Amino acid sequence: MSGSSSNSEADGRHLILVVDDEPAVRAMVLTSIRVKADLYRVIEAGNGSDAVSLAREKHPSLVLLDVALPDHDGFWVCRQLKAEPTNAGMLVIMLTAMGLASDREHAAAAGADGYIVKPFSPRALLEELARRLPS
Repeated sequence: MSGSSSNSEADGRHLILVVDDEPAVRAMVLTSIRVKADLYRVIEAGNGSDAVSLAREKHPSLVLLDVALPDHDGFWVCRQLKAEPTNAGMLVIMLTAMGLASDREHAAAAGADGYIVKPFSPRALLEELARRLPS
């Protein structure tokens, strides 16, 4: 992997944006990902507006995005991220307790690249990251 990619760190690690309004959930995701700190660097946001701003500024490789956020839902955030040409190649994976087929369809229609239902297995999360962001 080249360090020249705009959505990876100069040291070759992928930047992941974790968006969830629950600090405990963000902490659990960060703890899960920290096991692979040689591959990933994490930034976080607690609401949709901050997520969109951080994504515009930092250009993460991947966004783990909750649906239920205090200001905008995750579907709105996903549409905002996917609509910007500077985010070409940015992956968005919904990480949410909303597990109905209609929720998955709504996420796909918003442009989401994947969908993980909470509670999630840390191992499954790491496997999904490895699949989406090969080293």
